[in-house]
Amino acid sequence: MTSTANRSTLITVIVVFIVLCACIFALAAAVTGAAWYTVQREVNATPLPTLNPTQIVDAMDEIQAYVITTRGLEPTEPVDRAFLTVAEVKQRVLDDFEEDYSPEEAADDTRVLAAFGLVKPGLDLYNLYVRLYSEGVAGFYDPDTHELVLVSEAQGLNAYERTVFAHEVTHALQDQVYDLRASGFSDEMYETDSEKAEAVQAVLEGDASLLEEQYMETLSAGEKREYDAAVNAQDISLYYEMPQYLLQDFIFPYDQGLEFVRHYYDQDGWAGVDALWDNLPVSSEQILHPERYDSGDVPVVVARPALTDTLGSGWRMLDSGVNGEWYTYLILAYGQDAGARLTQNQAARAAEGWGGDGYVVYGHEADEGLVLASHWVWDTPEDADEFVEAFREYADERFGGEATETGGRLCWPGTGLNCLLVGDIETLWVMAPEEAVFDTVLAEYPDFGQ
Repeated sequence: MTSTANRSTLITVIVVFIVLCACIFALAAAVTGAAWYTVQREVNATPLPTLNPTQIVDAMDEIQAYVITTRGLEPTEPVDRAFLTVAEVKQRVLDDFEEDYSPEEAADDTRVLAAFGLVKPGLDLYNLYVRLYSEGVAGFYDPDTHELVLVSEAQGLNAYERTVFAHEVTHALQDQVYDLRASGFSDEMYETDSEKAEAVQAVLEGDASLLEEQYMETLSAGEKREYDAAVNAQDISLYYEMPQYLLQDFIFPYDQGLEFVRHYYDQDGWAGVDALWDNLPVSSEQILHPERYDSGDVPVVVARPALTDTLGSGWRMLDSGVNGEWYTYLILAYGQDAGARLTQNQAARAAEGWGGDGYVVYGHEADEGLVLASHWVWDTPEDADEFVEAFREYADERFGGEATETGGRLCWPGTGLNCLLVGDIETLWVMAPEEAVFDTVLAEYPDFGQ
């Protein structure tokens, strides 16, 4: 990953490098909250008998046969299986990090996320990712090595681990039948078309999560108690330390992706899900609104001007990418400043008219100055107006005062300049340290005038 990789895919960077992960306990805690966790910890389950190695293999064979029959995907080759301890997974994550992602790149990404208001400046993003993908992994399928791994200290196969195995077998079959890398789940796709890559990940995780749901329905009462006990034994404290946007983004493919896939399963069973793989969605908007997928509503391509020469000496590009409807929503609803967050419904309504966008972020090496230019195109003038009013409320709180409005330009007080320029169906958010830099950036967006 280069320092200019798309910010909207930061949470998936390690997944692209390594694995498709099943973090079941974390997802349950995130979706249902701390109250669920407290109640469920009161469950006292009597562990089922420990399985010997032969029984483990037989149990895996039985689960794999269930997935093949239920999901209807025929394997083309055997699925390699392995157990790793938590320490072994952590080392694997660290090895891939050292090869593909550096603390310096993570520091650049932190500056970008802070510009969008999603994290505190100076957040140690690098170590947060290391912890997230080494402490929170229950199992994974690696599409590069075609290896399916369960994370287990005991190298057993309790009800929780069997459920994770069912999820990961689904990924292995997806890969054999549909070729995950060729379908768009790759670092190259995230860098060239992050919206499509995010949509593909939502389909593959939604598909596996739906199968997982169906497998869980086959568990006996005793196995469900064993599952609960295993979940409740997990340490989920890390997930309460994560920035709110990051937690929401982490569960997007498992939550919104699951509901997207379920929509088509309810219409036509697994054949309806197979049809998705023949015509994959291309944006987070389509995942959030299946009717947009059905109608073929594709994103508008929005230019992202290169400003390195324009800004002059000392400036370099930190990131250039697309927020999509999903990240537009996260900026408004899950920013670092809790006081500036809009309600989920308000943020969702404001983001729903998204038609396309593009942003660039530049940093100054000497004084840590930042330039952000985020350009949205909306479906209708009414959609643009709704976003403007929502952004005004968000920015009033984030920047500490009401905006001054002059000729289609809203500007907020505080350090440097933060202005939202408004067109008919377009909006442009520009952040700059001083007026001269602001004018230089704005010159690259002639549709918004001077």
